[in-house]
Amino acid sequence: MTKKIINKRYEELITIIDKHNLLYHTYDSPEITDYEYDELYLELKNLEKNNSSIIKEYSPTQRVGSSLLESFEKRNHEYPMLSLSNAASQDEFNEFHKKISIKIKKNNFELFAEPKFDGLAVNICFENGRFRYATTRGDGFIGEDVTHNVKTIKTLPLKINTSRLPDKFDLRGEIFIDKNDFMLINKKLSQDNEKEYSNPRNLAAGSIRQLDPLIASSRNLKLFIHGVSDYASFFEFKTHSDLMAHLSNLGFPVNKHSKIITNLEDCYDYFFQMSNIRDSIPYEIDGLVYRVNDFSKYNSLGFTSKSPKWAIAYKFKSLEAMTRIKSVTYQVGRTGAITPVAELDPVNIGGVSVSRATLHNFSEIRIKDININDYVYVKRAGDVIPDIDRVELKRRKNIKRIVVPKICPSCSSELKRENNQVALKCINSKKCRPQIEGSIIHFISRKGMNIIGIGNQIIKELIEKKLIKRTADIYRLREDDFNKLDRVGPKSIKNYMSAIDKSKNVSFNKFIYSLGIKEVGETSSKSLSIEFKTINELVRCSLDKLIDINDVGPIVAKNIVHYMNDIDNKQNIGDLLKYGVEISYSKNIKYNKYAVITGIFENYSRERLKNNLESIGYNVTNSISKKTNILICGEKPGNKLSKAKDFKIKIVYEKELSKLLSESR
Repeated sequence: MTKKIINKRYEELITIIDKHNLLYHTYDSPEITDYEYDELYLELKNLEKNNSSIIKEYSPTQRVGSSLLESFEKRNHEYPMLSLSNAASQDEFNEFHKKISIKIKKNNFELFAEPKFDGLAVNICFENGRFRYATTRGDGFIGEDVTHNVKTIKTLPLKINTSRLPDKFDLRGEIFIDKNDFMLINKKLSQDNEKEYSNPRNLAAGSIRQLDPLIASSRNLKLFIHGVSDYASFFEFKTHSDLMAHLSNLGFPVNKHSKIITNLEDCYDYFFQMSNIRDSIPYEIDGLVYRVNDFSKYNSLGFTSKSPKWAIAYKFKSLEAMTRIKSVTYQVGRTGAITPVAELDPVNIGGVSVSRATLHNFSEIRIKDININDYVYVKRAGDVIPDIDRVELKRRKNIKRIVVPKICPSCSSELKRENNQVALKCINSKKCRPQIEGSIIHFISRKGMNIIGIGNQIIKELIEKKLIKRTADIYRLREDDFNKLDRVGPKSIKNYMSAIDKSKNVSFNKFIYSLGIKEVGETSSKSLSIEFKTINELVRCSLDKLIDINDVGPIVAKNIVHYMNDIDNKQNIGDLLKYGVEISYSKNIKYNKYAVITGIFENYSRERLKNNLESIGYNVTNSISKKTNILICGEKPGNKLSKAKDFKIKIVYEKELSKLLSESR
């Protein structure tokens, strides 16, 4: 064959294989046999083997990388990944529909409706027709780069025709795992004596965050595309349904249960229809999403700070089943709170076997009149966490009262209620193993020190083998220590040591959060990091000064003082610094100016630009408001530019940035 014929056949094979991957994996409607598919794939591999110069990165053979990732890099979303408002009842959905009809002055208008997929939200970037990168939602503004793992999803085309699309665009989608694959993977994990996943969503999230792309590939991850980040840039399309149809024609996996609806009555017909077939659908859905179909209405309908006003998620009622409470056990949380847990006769709820359910606290038990041997209705709250809804009194007999414990089930210390709170607590935090485990797991979490790859089970085993007993001990671990653990290989140990070493450089706010001070979350940690110059200054803080800080009230202030006055806590903080943790301190800037960034910049990354603006006193937000002082504008700006002009906000273009940044210092 001539080179021209080889190249033509090569591209044909890629297109054909991508098509059959989509038909088989997403729509369950294969048009060829497995043998015929294997023959096509083998032909493609042989062409590449004999003509290595033709291999393209978008070939199906190139989906799985061979190298192990060291960690997941952070990536800013050009457009925030907002969540949707929820409707939990007909009244709430009616209110959503009414507000839109008033705003656009129409009683009947088109809504695009489709299932709400219960998976992991992802942003997928294409540039010049090629897949470039993929990012998790993260906090909505910054996610983790999971490009290598998303690339393993067979139904995602890596090259497309962009004749009607922008040169660069972001798709929004949901990564999920089929119910059947979920059961097969859990079965294998059980056979290998490894921890099983509680639901398909957790398995999908765990799979997409594997450092080894081969593991992600083996999990048979799937994807549905349900939207784009910036509708204004898709100017060739007037409606969401037109755009989705076009993306489907290009080979993107788009759900086939979607429907265009023109009146309120049909919205409910569709809701009841989908709730009736929910169990027969091979993947988890937990509701429906309704969005205005006409793009031209989006600007006038607008956004809240967290969600668009032109779309809503109408959640299904939680699935439930009746079963018997066999006994009650007690869990100890990170802060020492005791949670009663009902041990149940196993029952299947929506394809998941449930044998335990939280009872929350002893006040809840009293209010619901729950007893051992009672038959109860169990719901998967949000279709994830099992929760006891009510008792079936008609079946009540031979019940036993649930006794409130007096000592900790883990360390046998006396339990107490603090400040008339409902929860019972174990106050022996230094010797109570679940509290030690919880504090260290919190310390290494993504929002804390972000020690990637070391899971909860590894921490528990390190504690069990007495290799660590507090957070500072993590930085004393050596390879020989990890060799003492079960089923941990040399490659994993190398990754653990690398992750620990990388975590030593940490921002002040993340360090504060990692300490796990009671009721000190991300927001208050950031406020503390701005107010105090160093960790030593925070350790010596006074109650009066703390109370005056934004996001720190009297109770939180007392918690901080109590924590910092503890000798062991002071020693642990000192040892963290002694063992190499280096804290990056803020410049004590009080933000009183507001900036918004839009567009693409030639000489600045979003992260660098945000950091530079914050260093000169700007609070960088994601939406234009009357508070906004300046709009930093790059190429291909979105609708923020026109909105800034409407508000008469100062606009600074890239060529003027160096002057702004230097003059403000």
